[in-house]
Amino acid sequence: MREPLSIPCSCGSGKPLKHCCLFKNQKIPDEQNVDIPDYNGVTVFYGFTKEYAKVSPFEIDFELACCQVIQANPYLANLHNQMIQFNMLKPGDWFVMGEEAGQMKFSFRYSEPDDAMDIAKEKFGAIRFLQLPEIF
Repeated sequence: MREPLSIPCSCGSGKPLKHCCLFKNQKIPDEQNVDIPDYNGVTVFYGFTKEYAKVSPFEIDFELACCQVIQANPYLANLHNQMIQFNMLKPGDWFVMGEEAGQMKFSFRYSEPDDAMDIAKEKFGAIRFLQLPEIF
């Protein structure tokens, strides 16, 4: 799965979302500046379909994940809310993100990761969830 903001923009320009319409015509107050990515405190579980059920976590290609279950920090909550043009997500909330027919799809917010994983199973066919292995 590609970096969430590297998917093609839905306007049809062919440019990545982060370099096209995401911030177009949006004035962001300085205290909420999203130009400087901050992923501190973000927890991500990558969802995989049954084809990857027995692949070692150290051998699996995380680019092949069908979805991501993410716990938002303030930066991601603000970014997500700007993308959907609605203040839905708060820091600490969980949400599911995945690509379907070339378009990025997002779930509603959940207070527990298990609830978000249930949605990932239902909507994207995920049966296994992994975090990136830590490299020392």
